[in-house]
Formats: sequence, C-alpha cells, structure tokens
Amino acid sequence: MTNATLKVLGFMTGTSLDGIDMAVIDTDGEAKLDFGPWAEKPVPAAVRSLLEDTVKAALKWPRGAEEPAIFTEARKAMVEWHAESSHAFLKANGLAYGDLNVMGVHGQTVLHERPKAGVPGRTVQLFDGQALADLTGVDVVCDFRQADIQAGGEAAPLAPVYHRALAQKAGLELPVVVVNLGGVANITLIDADLNLTALDTGPANGLMDQWMRLHSRGDYDHEGQIAASGTVSADILKQYMSHAYFGAKAPKSLDRYDFTLEGVQGLSVEDGMATLSAFTVESLMAGIGLVGAKPKTVILAGGGRQNTFLVSQIAKRLAPARVIAAEDLGWRGGAIEAEAFAYMAARSLKGLPISFPGTTGVKAPLTGGNLFRPRARKLSASA
Repeated sequence: MTNATLKVLGFMTGTSLDGIDMAVIDTDGEAKLDFGPWAEKPVPAAVRSLLEDTVKAALKWPRGAEEPAIFTEARKAMVEWHAESSHAFLKANGLAYGDLNVMGVHGQTVLHERPKAGVPGRTVQLFDGQALADLTGVDVVCDFRQADIQAGGEAAPLAPVYHRALAQKAGLELPVVVVNLGGVANITLIDADLNLTALDTGPANGLMDQWMRLHSRGDYDHEGQIAASGTVSADILKQYMSHAYFGAKAPKSLDRYDFTLEGVQGLSVEDGMATLSAFTVESLMAGIGLVGAKPKTVILAGGGRQNTFLVSQIAKRLAPARVIAAEDLGWRGGAIEAEAFAYMAARSLKGLPISFPGTTGVKAPLTGGNLFRPRARKLSASA
C-alpha cells in the first residue's frame, strides 16, 4: 500500500459549530495530492443546540467519572449528520460511496485540556466510526488525536503535516507560515528544511462569533465591519494577553473555551468586537514571535480569512512578509481542514506520522487514527 493512491473523503466540524466541511482528495499520504470536489454545509439548528448542550456537559465532566449521557446522543446525531451530508455531497458530484477507499472524520471536539504540571491532557472528539462505516460500507478513520495525547503530546494542532504537503505542491519559497483562523487560531511554520513547528496562538473567530450571537447581531461580523467601527480597550486587551497561556513555551494547544467574553462584558457591541478582534491579532503576533518565525509568505486559511478588517490588521503587523489568502495559491481555504483529515486518514492507513515533536510536543513522530471497517459489504451502486 506504500505507493498506492487513495480516494479519500475528509470531514471537519469545527468548534465554532457553524457547519460541516467535506472534501475529496486523491493522495498517497505523501507528495501526491490532487483535489476533488468539496462543499460546506451549515449545521442544522437542532444539531447545533445538541452540541452546545454537549459542550456544557463536557466542561463540567470530572476526570475519572463516567462520561455524560448526552455524549451518546451527540455521537448518534453526528453520524446521521455526516451520513446525510456525504450522501447528498457525493450524489451532487457524480460520486458514490463505492468510489472511495476510505473516509477521514475529525469528529466534534467538545473538550480539550492540554497536559500540564505532570497531568496528562484530555481531548474528546465525539463520533462513532463503526456506525458510519456500517451505514456507508466505507472504511472510516477517526480518533486522530488520542494516540498523541496518550503519548504525552498536546494532540493539536494536527493539520501542519498537510500544510507542508500543500506548500511543497505549490513550490513555495521557504520559510512559510500557514495561519488557520478558525474558532481558535493556529500557525504552522515550515522552515527551509521542511521541519514543522506549530501551536495554537489564541482565539480567532470563536469569541467574536459568540459576541455577535450574544447580542443577536447574527452569527459573525461580516467583513469585520462592526470591529472596524469600534474602539479597542487597551486595558482589556492587556488583561487578556496577561493569561498564563501566552507565557508557556511552544508547542501548545487551546480549548475553544479557555477564553471567555467576561473581559468585554459592559462594552458596546462595537467596542467589544474591536477589542476581541485586536486580541486575535495580538495573540497571533505573540505566537509567531514565540517561534522566531520570519516568513517570506504568510498564508491565511479558515473562516477568518474572509474578515477583511482582521486580515488588514494582520497584514499591517506582519509587513514586509507577503500575506495572502489560501485561494491566491489555488488552495480551497474553506476546505483545508477537511482535506487535512482526508490526507491524515491516508497516512494513518500507511502507518505514517501525523504528529511531531515540533507540532504537538510528542517525543517522536507518531501516527494516529483508528480504523473502522464496515461489517457489511461495500455499497457499489449509488451514494
């Protein structure tokens, strides 16, 4: 299987609970990489509500205690959502489940605690790989983070190995930094020798989207217009940046809920958004500075790349580096994480590493992911 090219469907459901990303790639898990179709689909209101309640239960879940009962309900809903979404996606693109070699599923992160002070980390990505394999007749790889956390790593970020494949495919002059602006922001530094360094830098869209919903102003700040119209509170920004996380060494990872809106309570909608946007920028700069990155090019991916005000602030701070959107390189900015888990599924099947000392702090390069094979024959007709 070492040189075999696989057709893989990858899925990503982020901590912002905004939807599901699906992408097909053809890959050998190494240098070969060809893009197939991709799509984004919003989360149904009932699923979002269930996942929000599941996150609340997860945040109160003591170590060693039996998992909250709502986890079972959420897993079932996640499988049904992935099955329905992929069925429609494949059909719309003239594909069937029988065309796929494997599916790579991230699952829904409802809890992520980084290791600290001798206490191992804990991370939960809710899914049921066996159930999806049985429903679709396709092999499923999921639980990508567990092996790393069990080996003492941070279990995040995992996308850097795919960012490197993209940079190599594009023939970019190194060093390069890839910035993912999702619920949390993370960076991947690819140096001249193709070594990887990565870390979560701080909140990206998570707090800003939460602030918008809190004030019934929609799900996100379109193009950063509200942030651009407000005034940053320097004191509150300084207070956010005094968090112990920013003094920790890299690599390091965050939970979507490690930071809250408490600091900006009492501010106007505009000033709160301006301050949260500034916090995203400031924490990103701190992360890039922490790893000593002096990139020639910075590539922006994730939903935050569409926030024109945020992007302008980042570009201003990173000059003279060239700051570009993923699309400027022919990448699909909204699909990168789904593609990444498709790519990692291929690597998992081949026993290739997906996490590294420089990306998660694990002691040696480590593969990950659990394989679930369907208990019935593969579907060969239609999706």
